[in-house]
Amino acid sequence: MCLFFQYQLSRSLLSKKNNNTIMVTTIQKLSAAIRAAQKESEAEGTNRFEKLRKEHIVFIVDEAHRAVSDEEMQHIKKELPQSTWFGLTGTPIFEQNQKQENGAYGRTTEQQYGPLLHAYTTKNAMDDEAVLGFSVEYHSLLTDGEQEELISRINDDVVPEEKLAQEALMTSEVYENDQHITALLHKIFDYQSFYKKFKFEKGMPTMSAILTTHSIKQAKAIYAKLQELRAEDKLFSGRPLKDHQPMLDTAFPRVAITFSSNPNQLDKNETDEVLAQIMADYALQFNSTPYQDEKLYNQNINKRLARKEKQYQKDGQWLDFVIVVDRLLTGFDSPTIQTLYVDREMNYQKLLQAFSRTNRIYPGKESGTIVTFRKPETMKAHVEETFVLFSNEKNTSSVLKPREYSVVREDFFTDRDNYQQAAQARAENPHDVKAIAAQVAAFQKLEKNAKALKSYDAYEEEEEAFKPMLEEFTQYRGEVENLKASLKELVDEDDAGIDWEDILSDIRFSSDLSANRLDQVDGYFINQLLKRLQSDDSESKAQFYREIEKKAPAIKAMYEGLGQQIEAEENEVDVVELKNEAIQAQITALLLDLSDTYGFKLDNLRMAEREYHADKPIPYLNQMMDEMNLDKARFEALTGEKYRRRTTVINEKLKSIFEIIQTWKEEL
Repeated sequence: MCLFFQYQLSRSLLSKKNNNTIMVTTIQKLSAAIRAAQKESEAEGTNRFEKLRKEHIVFIVDEAHRAVSDEEMQHIKKELPQSTWFGLTGTPIFEQNQKQENGAYGRTTEQQYGPLLHAYTTKNAMDDEAVLGFSVEYHSLLTDGEQEELISRINDDVVPEEKLAQEALMTSEVYENDQHITALLHKIFDYQSFYKKFKFEKGMPTMSAILTTHSIKQAKAIYAKLQELRAEDKLFSGRPLKDHQPMLDTAFPRVAITFSSNPNQLDKNETDEVLAQIMADYALQFNSTPYQDEKLYNQNINKRLARKEKQYQKDGQWLDFVIVVDRLLTGFDSPTIQTLYVDREMNYQKLLQAFSRTNRIYPGKESGTIVTFRKPETMKAHVEETFVLFSNEKNTSSVLKPREYSVVREDFFTDRDNYQQAAQARAENPHDVKAIAAQVAAFQKLEKNAKALKSYDAYEEEEEAFKPMLEEFTQYRGEVENLKASLKELVDEDDAGIDWEDILSDIRFSSDLSANRLDQVDGYFINQLLKRLQSDDSESKAQFYREIEKKAPAIKAMYEGLGQQIEAEENEVDVVELKNEAIQAQITALLLDLSDTYGFKLDNLRMAEREYHADKPIPYLNQMMDEMNLDKARFEALTGEKYRRRTTVINEKLKSIFEIIQTWKEEL
């Protein structure tokens, strides 16, 4: 976010008045009021703004890069000359992306609003972990041969060698055909791709996606082809899902298309007819009454895609996939949007605004994912130009620029080598705290990169080659979890004044690693394996015990006991109910132990645990501290900590137990 400030008056005028009024309006209403005042002045010789002309008025303009043109601003200043203007924007207009204004009107945000007052950039937000980074996949749905043949027809048999030069010759019309649209949809709805992009869990999609294209005509063509392929059962493509990837959502994808209908009367009848059918299709998906009003239809799309209201978070009442032109690409906030598919050219503020629909923080979400389908070399150049322009710093493009698969792949091997070197160094100095911390940090970096690697479609082509390396992670993770525990003990026991803040600065101690395990075995898949234990299928039984090896030790032990119990049963039993009862018993035991040890009320503990999120404070902590039945002497004897630190100590204790409970709940 950048703040620009046009300053015309002395500072004292900003603070002397105490009869301040705040008014929120739109530029359209303000401009209409001023035009009416001007007409009134010309006709009657009076001006309703005369009193305001002497007042100091401060304008704070959001979306300043586009909200008010410089020409319009000058009209307003003429009527209200004693004004100060603040412009707020996340994507300022610079010389590189300047507007095409007439005459002497400002073409950049600085020319219009004055000098930059403060900047909080995309890089700042990423550094503060206020937003996620991006991963981008650049695809071309044309082979090199097809592209060159196409260009030779367009360019009288002359085909430039440079890919960028080739792509520059390809207009939007090249992509307005059935072949491109079908290939695009098959790329999106490739089994292995959509399972990751829509983040399926327990057989259901938990994230959504937007597809943006260059025109309403193209958007409608894509929508029509999707409906046709779905009706023919030809929408999904590629290698089928694996055993541990259940597909239980028979209504996926829930689709909508949204655009501002053409106001041209010549196209009105056709647009109304198409839109009416689109709204009828939409209603059919949700068993609702078809909308007759385009505005209400679009409002409902916004709500279902945002998933912020409870009614749109359950029973398949959300939207999975929305086709747009420009709607929803600026200002729309939905943390569950993980992927933006791009079937058009974009650059500068439009590109960054659109990308930013995907990088809102949400549990289990690693990054905003962008998938482009046209002119890969052109889009790479545009992405780099955009991130350099809006970074407000020199030489940051390498930090901000989204990584391609080839770069992530190379980084993975580098991080794997670094981890193995750190593990060797720690083995040679097993009690050196810096060596221990270095191994933990190296593993966490490696694991993060491995997650990123698996998010790309290109990974699927190399999955078998990576499998032996990723299987090493089970051993690595167990060793690292033990090292983390030993570090906690060393911190608690330290009397030597070690600079722990510096040593532990690169280490995460929460269990978000277990919540996003690389080889997480879906709860549904485990249920299927448990059911097979009641059969004589020896391979299924062996597979069950192989899969639970990937689980944390306590969870693995629970599954082993459960497996033995099921195998011993002579009659068929409800294995899912048995599993859920076993897990709930583990959770209850953890909460009962907390309640008995610290004197908390069990109901309040349950309530706090249900509302707990790893990235937020412990719910109801103050209330539980007030009810805690533990005096100073007993507290210090129990914890080994000073009583004055009781809030911090209890917060850490509750967090550690709640994190463990989260890992159990993932198995339900």
